[in-house]
Amino acid sequence: MMRLRAGDCGKDMRRRIESSNAGLDGGPARACVSPVRRAVREPPLHPSAPHKRRHACLTTASSLVAIVLSAGCGHLNELPYEPLTTPQQWCERRPCIRLGSVVFNEPLGSFLVFSLAVLWIGVGLHFLYTRRAERSRAWFGVALILGGIGAAQAGISYQAFSYELKCAGRAACVLTNGFEVGYSVTQAVSVSAMLIAVAYACAIGKRRRVLILYSIANATVYLIVAIAGVAMPSRVLLSFEVLMLFALPGILLVILVAGVEAASRQAASRSMRTAAVLLLLVQVAYFSYAAAGITTRLWNSGQGFYFSENDVLHIGMIAWLAYVYVAVGTHLVDLEGVCTTSLH
Repeated sequence: MMRLRAGDCGKDMRRRIESSNAGLDGGPARACVSPVRRAVREPPLHPSAPHKRRHACLTTASSLVAIVLSAGCGHLNELPYEPLTTPQQWCERRPCIRLGSVVFNEPLGSFLVFSLAVLWIGVGLHFLYTRRAERSRAWFGVALILGGIGAAQAGISYQAFSYELKCAGRAACVLTNGFEVGYSVTQAVSVSAMLIAVAYACAIGKRRRVLILYSIANATVYLIVAIAGVAMPSRVLLSFEVLMLFALPGILLVILVAGVEAASRQAASRSMRTAAVLLLLVQVAYFSYAAAGITTRLWNSGQGFYFSENDVLHIGMIAWLAYVYVAVGTHLVDLEGVCTTSLH
C-alpha cells in the first residue's frame, strides 16, 4: 500500500490552495472548489416586492394611528358630553360600582366587550398562523387583530372606565378621549384591511389593484378626518356615524366582490359574502336597538336591567367571529377564479 509522507501532504495542500486562488484571480478554476464557499459568496436574498409594500402600508398606518392618538388629544376635553351630564347623572343612567377609589361601569357590557376583544385577536392570530403564504389570509388576520385592539379600547372608554375617563373630577362629563379616537381609527383601518384580503381572494389584475388602492385611500382619508377632528376639536368628525360612513362602503364592496349572484357556487365566495352580510346585519341591529330607546326602558332609572345597544353589537360580533373562524377560516385562499363576481 502506498503511503504519503507528511511533506507530500503539505505540498498537495499548497497546490490545492494555489489552484483555488488562480481561479479567483481570473485563471482556470479547479472543480474542487468547495460548494460551501460558493454558497457563501452568493448575494443574500431580498424581500419580495409584495412583502415590502405590505410592510410599508402597515408602517404608514401605525405611524398615522400614533399621530391621531398624540396630536392634540388635550383638546378633546373641550368637547362636553351632550346632553350636558354631571358625574351623578352619568351613574344614574348606567351601572356604576365603586371598587376602592375607582368607579367601574357596566359589568356585563365590560365582560362582553373584553371577551370579544380577546376572541377577535385570537381568530386573527389563527389566520396569520394558517396563512400558508396566502396574502388574503394574512390581510384578513391583520384586519381581525386591529378589530380586537379597537374593541379593547372601546371597552376601556365606552364601558368599563367611562366614568373615570369622562367624569371623575369634573363638574360636567366630556364627550370623548384618546381611547375612543383610537377605536375609531383601528376600526376604519380594519375594514380596509378586510377589503384588501377580499381583493386578493376574489379579484385579479386591474380590479384587484383598484380595490387595494381604494382601501388604502379610504383608510388614509379617515385618518385625516380623525386628525382634523382631534385638532379642531369636532364632535361631528369624531362621531360613530362618520366612522360608519367610511366603513360601510367597504363592507358593501366585500358583499359585491364576493358575489351577490346566486350563480356563485364557490365555497370561498359564499363564506365571504355571508360574513359581510352578517356584519352588516349586526350594524343594523345596533342602530335599530339604539333608535328604539330600549336601553333606557330596560334600565328604568336603575330599577331594571341594563342592556345597551353596545351589548347587542358585541354579542352580534361574537357570533360573527364564530362564523368567520369556522367558515371563512376553512375556505379563504387567494387563488385566481376562487370567486365568481359581477366584476369579472
